[in-house]
Amino acid sequence: MITLNYVTELSAGRRGVFDRAAARWDNVINTGFAPIDVDGDVLTGVRIDVMIEDIDGESGVLGQAGPTILRPDTDLPVAGIMQFDDADVANLEAGGSFEDVILHEMAHVLGFGTLWSRKGLIRGTGSMDPRFTGTASIREYAALDAAGGDAVPLSNTGGAGTREGHWRELIFGDELLTGFLSGDDRPLSRLSVAAFEDIGYEVDYARADPFVLPSFRELALMGITEAVRICDLCRVGRPEPVTLDHV
Repeated sequence: MITLNYVTELSAGRRGVFDRAAARWDNVINTGFAPIDVDGDVLTGVRIDVMIEDIDGESGVLGQAGPTILRPDTDLPVAGIMQFDDADVANLEAGGSFEDVILHEMAHVLGFGTLWSRKGLIRGTGSMDPRFTGTASIREYAALDAAGGDAVPLSNTGGAGTREGHWRELIFGDELLTGFLSGDDRPLSRLSVAAFEDIGYEVDYARADPFVLPSFRELALMGITEAVRICDLCRVGRPEPVTLDHV
């Protein structure tokens, strides 16, 4: 169970966005675990500290999102942070993308992209063709593209918070967990659900959205015609998590 700890005061509308994202992920993955004490707070799921505050104004740092404390038995998150700049959030709201950004960034708090290297699931890191080697994800990628290779293409551009922490946009287009906000619908595919299984969660594939790989024409209509573009999500920092035993 995801518990949201609102560190700063948020409007009802903004709280609703975070609440809906938490409910969606709780339906996709099982975040319920044995009780564990974190700083005197007994947690049975994942606690996420949520903050929207002044950081550096519009178009600066968007914020930070990721796990902060990991369980000693599974190395899965027991606590994380989602902190965003108020001015940038206002821009996301005006552009109609705030809801998808929060759903996307909460995935990183739960371990998508942020725990892959720790769990030894990236091949070819630092190269132009990094790949994700999780068994369930390879299976789902093969269902999307039988000739796509023996591992899943990862983002090979962007900053430290983007490169090798997302699916490759030039292949997966508007899928929710590429490193860019592309298209209008941004579906959560079975491939992304599989990535959570690969890092150790129980998952429900029935909660995934319909998704097929886009054609070159469809990519062009989304505005995806090159590997390097302006990337709002690249402006999000990733905290370095620690395992509870080491706190």
